[in-house]
Amino acid sequence: MVETTIEKKLHDDILEKNTLRNEIEGYVRTVSKWRDKLADLKSFQGQTKYADSIKRYVTKIEGLRVELNQLNEEVEKNIRETGKFADADVKAFSSQLEQDVSKYIGETEKKAPEKKIKIKPNPAQAKKKTKAKSKGTGKGVGSLEQKIKTAIGRVSKDMEEAERIAGKMIVLNKNLKKVDGSASDDTYTLELKRIARENAIYS
Repeated sequence: MVETTIEKKLHDDILEKNTLRNEIEGYVRTVSKWRDKLADLKSFQGQTKYADSIKRYVTKIEGLRVELNQLNEEVEKNIRETGKFADADVKAFSSQLEQDVSKYIGETEKKAPEKKIKIKPNPAQAKKKTKAKSKGTGKGVGSLEQKIKTAIGRVSKDMEEAERIAGKMIVLNKNLKKVDGSASDDTYTLELKRIARENAIYS
């Protein structure tokens, strides 16, 4: 009866962690898509709108990532307490995983940086600025320039954070071999391999 209770708890926790992981992956894909759109936009309002959305999603990713890592730690601990897994297989998989992570992270760092994001005022704002200068009044020019400068700093900071958090996840999730298992692998051995992979990507 005790064994059945433990296994039921494990089953529920595994379902929960898989749901969390899928949610994170969805947010990461969206952040990547929005980041590309932001880089191509020429509208000041459009860029700041996407930047705000990216920042909001990055915050969600961070919160879910912490939950996933905590749950993975608990699931791994409980699986190991059952003793029903092939330890040698898990160690071999984890060892190969470490090599692959180093390889793909290294390759990512060598790649040329992506196109820079440039914040620009929209045409209407630019015309107002030009007219103000031509009249010699300078009214509103300083405030517009300061607003743009502040926005550039904020967006750049947000994008660095997005790349730091989401960039690594995208690269590793794409390149690290997924754990599909084979007929010889038992459920808990497969799950420990999945946890090792998830730790490499989301920790």
